[in-house]
Amino acid sequence: DGSCKIHKAKQNPNGSFSIGKTWDLHDLQRVQVGKPIEFTLVINHKTYRYDTELPSSQQAQFLVTLVRCWRKYMAASPVTPPPPAPTTTTNGSADEVLDNETILANVEEMLEGFEWRGGDIGGGGALMGSRGGNAGGGGRKGRSKADEMERRLISELKALEAASIHAIMESDDRVVGVVKQVDDALAELDKMDLMIGLYKTQLNLMNDDIAHIESQNRGLQVQTSNQRALLDEIDKLMSTIHIPDGDMTALTQESLESQQGIERLERAAVSLYKALLSTRDTDMAAASERIGEYHTKASQFAKRVFDFLTVMFKFQIDQVVNPKNPADKAQKGTLPRHDKMEDFLGRYCGLMLFVKETDQARYQQICSAYFSAMSELHRQEIRDLMAYLRGQVRKATEEELEASFVPRESPTIRQQSMRRVGTIARAPLEVGRKEKDKDGKYHGSEVGRHGCSLDTALVASDDYIPRRGQAFSRAIQEVAPHLVREQGFISDFLNITSVDTSITFADYMMLETFFRRSASAHLAQQAQQGKLRDIKTAMELVFGFLDGELKSWIDDVLQKDPMQIVGILSVLDANASRGGNDFVARTLQKQYQRLVVLLERSTKEQIRSIEHTKLTLKKRKGVVPFVRVFPLYVARVESQLDGSPGPNVRKVIDAQYDRVTAAIFDCLQQMAKMDGEGQGNEGKDQLNYHVILIENMHHIIAVFTHKQRVPALSPFVAQARERYDQNLAAYIRLVLRRPLARPLDYFAGLEQLLRTMPPTEVSLHSAYTRSALRRVTSELRAKDLRKAIDALYKRVDKHFGGEVSNQAADHTDVLKTVWKACEEEMVRLVTAWKGLIAKCYPVGQEGISYEFFGPETYAFREILTRSLALSNQDEKSGNIEVGKQDLHTLFSNAQNYS
Repeated sequence: DGSCKIHKAKQNPNGSFSIGKTWDLHDLQRVQVGKPIEFTLVINHKTYRYDTELPSSQQAQFLVTLVRCWRKYMAASPVTPPPPAPTTTTNGSADEVLDNETILANVEEMLEGFEWRGGDIGGGGALMGSRGGNAGGGGRKGRSKADEMERRLISELKALEAASIHAIMESDDRVVGVVKQVDDALAELDKMDLMIGLYKTQLNLMNDDIAHIESQNRGLQVQTSNQRALLDEIDKLMSTIHIPDGDMTALTQESLESQQGIERLERAAVSLYKALLSTRDTDMAAASERIGEYHTKASQFAKRVFDFLTVMFKFQIDQVVNPKNPADKAQKGTLPRHDKMEDFLGRYCGLMLFVKETDQARYQQICSAYFSAMSELHRQEIRDLMAYLRGQVRKATEEELEASFVPRESPTIRQQSMRRVGTIARAPLEVGRKEKDKDGKYHGSEVGRHGCSLDTALVASDDYIPRRGQAFSRAIQEVAPHLVREQGFISDFLNITSVDTSITFADYMMLETFFRRSASAHLAQQAQQGKLRDIKTAMELVFGFLDGELKSWIDDVLQKDPMQIVGILSVLDANASRGGNDFVARTLQKQYQRLVVLLERSTKEQIRSIEHTKLTLKKRKGVVPFVRVFPLYVARVESQLDGSPGPNVRKVIDAQYDRVTAAIFDCLQQMAKMDGEGQGNEGKDQLNYHVILIENMHHIIAVFTHKQRVPALSPFVAQARERYDQNLAAYIRLVLRRPLARPLDYFAGLEQLLRTMPPTEVSLHSAYTRSALRRVTSELRAKDLRKAIDALYKRVDKHFGGEVSNQAADHTDVLKTVWKACEEEMVRLVTAWKGLIAKCYPVGQEGISYEFFGPETYAFREILTRSLALSNQDEKSGNIEVGKQDLHTLFSNAQNYS
C-alpha cells in the first residue's frame, strides 16, 4: 500500500526471524543515542530504550538507515503554489516544522493595522487590523475562523518557501550542477552503503564460523581432559583390582588348620575382596576379563572352605560325643558343653564373612551342613538327658494315684476291688488319724498335727526326684541355657543377625571407609531381596526336634500319672514368662497352651467321675468318696505349684477349682435329695438330707480351715460353712421335736398369743390356763428327761456316730459339734420357757402358789448344763470323745438328785 513499517524482530535458533511488534514509519518522533551500545526511540509518544550486544558500528549503521528512510519517505512534499514573487529564506530545510503559536504571533505582528478581505472566510466577513476587533461576532465562530486562517497562512508560508527555493535554483545556473553532483554523491554513497552492508554480512558469517571453531576447540579440550581423567581412573582401578601372586597362591595352598594359616588367608582374602568390591557395580570392559577370573578364584576358595568345614563339623562333634579326656565327659543329668568346639570353629568367623559376601550359594551350603550336623548332636544329647531324668523320677505311690476322682488301675486297687466303696482310699487327712497310745487316749500322728503335705510325708526319705514337675524343671534348666549359647554361637560364627547388627568382612578387617560403605549397601540389598537367613529359621532347623521331644516326654509322664500336669504347667509358665530367648519362649509357650487344653479335658473327666459317683454310690451316709478325695486332690495340685506359681498357671488352676467345687456342691445336693426321697417318711427324708450335707460340709470346713489353707478355695469354704449352718439349724429343730414336741408346741403358741394380748390375760385363755401349763410341765420329770435325752443321743449317734462314719477321721468332731449344738439349743429353750412362765404365770397371784420349777425341772436343766460344761472341757483338753458312758453317768446323777 506504499506505507513504510518498522518491525521489532527476533532471530530464531534456525536462523529465521520472528516479528514481535510493528509500527508505521510516520509514528517515529525522535531518535536519541545515549551510549555507544544504547539508543532510544520515541514512537507515538512512547519511549523505547534498547541495549544491543552488537558492535557500535552496526548500531550506527542501523540508525543511519532508519533516519534516511524517514527523511526519504516521510518528509512533507512542497505544495506547488501559483507563481509567486521570489523571496529569500534563511532556512530551506524541508524537514523543519514551525511552531504554530510562533507562526500565529508573527502573523499577527505582520498584519497588525492592515485590513484583509476574502470571499471565502466567514461568508464575506472582514478582519479588521485592530487587535481588539471582532472577527465574526461570536466566540465559537471566531475560533473556527482563526483556525482556518492559521491553516491557510501555514500553507502560504510553505508555498513561499518552496517558491523561494525554486527562485534561487532558477536564478543560478550552478545550482543544477551542484544538485547533479549531490545526486551523484548520494548515489555513490548508496553504493558504498550497499557494499558496506555486504561486507558486514560476510563478516558476520565469518564471526559465526569463528565462534563455532572456538566452541569446537573448547569441546576438544574438555574431551581431552575427560579422557586423561578416565585414563587415570582406569590406572587406579587396575592397580586396585590387581592381586599379588603371593595372595593368590595363599588362597589355594595356605593351611586352614593353624591359626597362622587362617590369619594369612584373611590377609590374602582382603586383596581379592577389594578387587571384587571395587568392580561390583561396574561394567567396564577393560577389567571384565580379570574380574571374571577373580570371581572364579573366590568361588574356588569358598569351595575349599566348605569342604574343610564339612569335615571339621563331623570331627568336632565326634570329639564332643567321645572325648579323649574323661574329665571332659558330661555328668549324668547334664548336657555337655561345647566350648572347645566353639573355640575351634570360631577362628573361621572372618573367612565365613568373606564367603557370605562373595559366594552366597556356597555360604548357604556351609550353613546347611552346620545345621544338620548340630541338630543330630543336640537331638542325641537332649534325648539322653530326658531319658535319664525319666528314669530318675520315682513311681507314683498308691496314695498319689488315688488323689483323683477318676479310678486308676493298680494292683492294690484290684486286690481291694471287693472292699466297700468309700474304704478303698483313705481321706487325705487320714494319715493323721487318731491312734490310741498305751494310756488309751486318742491323739493325732505327727503328719496330721504338723500339717505336712502328703507328697512330703511319703517321699521324705526317697533318693529319687520326688516329682516329675521337678524333673521337667531340671530338664528345662539344662536345655534353655544350652539353646541360648547355641544361638549366640550361630550368630557369631555364621553371622546370622539382623541387618542393623550385622558386620561385613570390611568391618571385620577394618578396611577403608569406602569399602565398608559399599559392603553395607550390598548387604542391605541382599536383605531386601530375602537372600539372608534369619536367626529364627536357623534355630528351627537346629532344634526343630525339641518340640516333639518335650511332647513325647510329657505325654509319657501324663499317661502314668495325669495329676503331674499341674507341676509341668507351673514349670512351663515360669520359664516361658521369664524371657531372654524368643525361641525358648515360643517352644515352651506352645507346650503350655497344649497342656492347658489337656488340663481342661482332665477336669471334665474328673467332673464326670464325680457325677458318676452320685449315681452308683448305694450307701449315702458319712462323707462321700469324692468329698474325701478332694482335699487329697488339692494337696497334690498345690504341692506341684511350689508355693509361688506364675500368674497364668494360678488363674488356670483356680478356674479348675471353681469347676470341681461347683460339681461337688451340685452332686451333694442331688445325693441328699435322692437319699431323702427314698426313705418314704417325710421326717426321715428331711433328717437324712440334712445329715448328708452336715457331714460333708463339716469335713470340707475342718480340712480347709485348720489343716489345708488354700486362698483360692476361700469362696468354696465360705459357701460350705453357710450350708453347714443352715442344715445344722434345720436338723436340730427336727431332732429335738421328738422328745419335746408338746412343750415346743405349747410355748410356741404362747409366744404367738403374747403378740395379741397382754401377759396378765394369757392364763384366761382356755388353751393356756394354769392347768394346761401344769400338764405340760408334768412331762419334764427326771425319769422322762433321762429317757428323752438318752433317745436323743442315740439318734444323733446313729446319724453321726462311728458305726456310720468310721471311715472318716473326724467323725467324733461331727458328733461332738452336733451334740453341742443340741445342748445349746435345749438350754436356750428351757431358759426361754422359764421367762415365759414367769411373765405369764406369776407365782402367788390371787393367793395361789404353783411350784412349776420343782426338782424335776431343775434336774433337767442340771443335766443339760453339766453336759455342755463337760463338752467344753473336753474341747479345751483335746479329748473330743463324748461317749454314751458319760451321758449315762449324767443321767444317774440327775435321777439321784431328783
